[in-house]
Amino acid sequence: MFGWFNSKQVEEVAVEPKIEWVDESPKQVYDYFNDSTGIHFDHKKEIVTAKLIRFAKEHGSHSFSHLLFRLKSDSVLLQHLINYLTVNETYFFREMDQINYMTSDIQKTSKPIRILCAPGSTGEEAYSIAIALSEAGVNMGRISIVSIDINTDAIACAQEALYSKRSLHRADEIIIERYFTLLEDKYQLKDFICRYAEFKALNLFGSDLMTLGRFDYIFSRNMLIYFDEIKTAAAISRLISLVETSSSILFFGHADIITAPIGLKEHYEKRTKFFTKG
Repeated sequence: MFGWFNSKQVEEVAVEPKIEWVDESPKQVYDYFNDSTGIHFDHKKEIVTAKLIRFAKEHGSHSFSHLLFRLKSDSVLLQHLINYLTVNETYFFREMDQINYMTSDIQKTSKPIRILCAPGSTGEEAYSIAIALSEAGVNMGRISIVSIDINTDAIACAQEALYSKRSLHRADEIIIERYFTLLEDKYQLKDFICRYAEFKALNLFGSDLMTLGRFDYIFSRNMLIYFDEIKTAAAISRLISLVETSSSILFFGHADIITAPIGLKEHYEKRTKFFTKG
């Protein structure tokens, strides 16, 4: 009586074979990433290697060699990896001595001013500059701030201009009230200040760098610490190529440069170190 059941065909479910991770050196991936971005991870390779393995598996690669092959032929995948490995925490009004020095310098002139943040991360630095200049009474109509970063996710966050309380832990309540709108647990930067900063996804070592034009002030803080000696020299050379005049000022992070490299002249005024084209 159960013949109908025995004769019924049972659909077989295909089971994909589990692909085991191939244990091999990540050196070639590191080298390719360094060539593409200038960034090295010598100081934390164990952590980054674990992240690389996770990234590879999540994107269907079973070995570093397979991941490398795909990175070389897939610019979108490479950008995903760049975004994955270059997440940096920053906040508003960081290292304000440099911004205050620049603000005081700008107040001495009435000419148009162009300012570059490279890298600009999620926008806190560029917006801090805009707020500082606005608070100083500078005519913002003559100010242009350009912020670049290799991380496209960071650029998207900067353009959204929506920040946590943590990002504003150094901001006075008066500044927060004047320039931000509280939206639930986030702070939205107001449009009237947002419009003075422009954000671009751009690699400092890319061929399109010179399309940015030239600048009176360049901020490049806490980037060179991730480069080796050769890439640091190349990065500085690229930044120097963007200065407007020999008196244009470059600001670096406190740990980026110990002594003035070739091509730069060091200055120290009002407790602030800065550089000009040497």
